[in-house]
Amino acid sequence: MLKDKKEILDNNTYIKSRRNKKVTDKNTKLKRLGMILSVFISLIIIALIYFISNKSNIYRIVVDGNYYLDNEVIIEESKLSTKDKFLLTFPFVVEKRIYENPLIESCKVSLLDNRLVNISIKEKKFIGYTFESNSVVLIGEYDERIAIDSKNMYLINHLPYIEGFSNDDLVLIEKNLMECDKEVINEISEIHYYPDLKYQNVELIMRDGNYIFTSPYGLSILNKYYDMESSYAREKQSCYYFEDISGNAYTSACPWQKTEETKQDDKQEDEIEEDYYEEDEDNE
Repeated sequence: MLKDKKEILDNNTYIKSRRNKKVTDKNTKLKRLGMILSVFISLIIIALIYFISNKSNIYRIVVDGNYYLDNEVIIEESKLSTKDKFLLTFPFVVEKRIYENPLIESCKVSLLDNRLVNISIKEKKFIGYTFESNSVVLIGEYDERIAIDSKNMYLINHLPYIEGFSNDDLVLIEKNLMECDKEVINEISEIHYYPDLKYQNVELIMRDGNYIFTSPYGLSILNKYYDMESSYAREKQSCYYFEDISGNAYTSACPWQKTEETKQDDKQEDEIEEDYYEEDEDNE
């Protein structure tokens, strides 16, 4: 009898202990869940405060590698501003936007420290511009043509105007000018076909007022132009002549000056002949 009572008491004690343990475990889980929820809610609040504040915005957008395009144009095409959230800026999305510009050859967007966005681009190279179908067209590598609108008309400030050449000659000019630095090409104001010279029929008018005559093959010598300008004791109103075979350059009278000299010589010869015949008639 006592043994049965003891077993009953032990069972009651065990059941009560189990019940207390379950309650304790449940309270512990609730406390742990409460702590997790508190931390999660705190993080959400902190994140909201951060994203609402200007501290989460892009601090600065930097563009490098561009020569023709203005920084403002590239930033506008990226559709980024200092009002955008830095952590919500996805480089591949921005790159895709910039690639829509036909002047861009490659683009890399990077998110740097201090909320800095760097846009590094490589532009296609152009040798000049011309007019086709009443539109301004940039002439690029591999005979590429890109028409520009009034918004991008400022691009021609870096390029020479080209006119008067056949397609075959223009391909040769393009090929040889591609070997020149962009800064040198920028120094050329206009490139014309000059039929009066058989072997140096490419006329270049430089922005500094100088004239250069060469063949399409001699255009690569332009990379030495700055050295020539500083080292040559150039006579007033003379022109540069580039020889494509020897690679030499020299200064001489401009073609139109030679024409005037020839006309003057012919005139003097005519005057001498007239004087001779007049003297001969007087002697008779």
